[in-house]
Amino acid sequence: MPSAAPKLIGTYTAPPVCKGERVTCLYRDADCVVTGFSAAPICWPRVRAVEHRGGSGLWVNDELRRAVRTESALALRHWFGVSVAVVWKWRKLFGVSGQATTEGSRAANRAASVKGAATQKARVWTPAERAAQSRKSKRLGLKPPGTGRAWTNDELALLGTAPDRVIGERIGRLRSTVAVKRRALGIAPHLPRAVPKKGGA
Repeated sequence: MPSAAPKLIGTYTAPPVCKGERVTCLYRDADCVVTGFSAAPICWPRVRAVEHRGGSGLWVNDELRRAVRTESALALRHWFGVSVAVVWKWRKLFGVSGQATTEGSRAANRAASVKGAATQKARVWTPAERAAQSRKSKRLGLKPPGTGRAWTNDELALLGTAPDRVIGERIGRLRSTVAVKRRALGIAPHLPRAVPKKGGA
């Protein structure tokens, strides 16, 4: 059964523009031309800067900026069809940073905590299962349940998208803590892109 779509705090209406129309993008800080529309659940105009060649992206107007400052990262990714990296860039530009800084993120974290607590409460562990879980936690260097700061959905979404040190600085955790969590979830480390050498072939 497919998982339920992340809930939105607000409602968002795509602007009534046509392909070829010129608009001003808050993210690009430039005049852009509408190149088409996304295939995401919320169909949104895609634009390209008029004076720059290259790919297009969603048109960030006042309405989408409001969503960036209100919704959780998971909701933005699902409803607007963008990547983790795009959400992070939007949030950085519009002053959204740190732990649970939007109403949507706080609501998602509360829901995850309630669900996790209910699951743990309903689960009956045998002595053998508890011993096995303890050995696994020690092997992976994990803290026992209930200790330390819980991981949020937004933090988990960032794992593997940048070096562990960089992710740690963004979310206020040690590099080693980020690395242990990433490996525990089976997420591959971030590999830097190769930089082509200058000069002749």
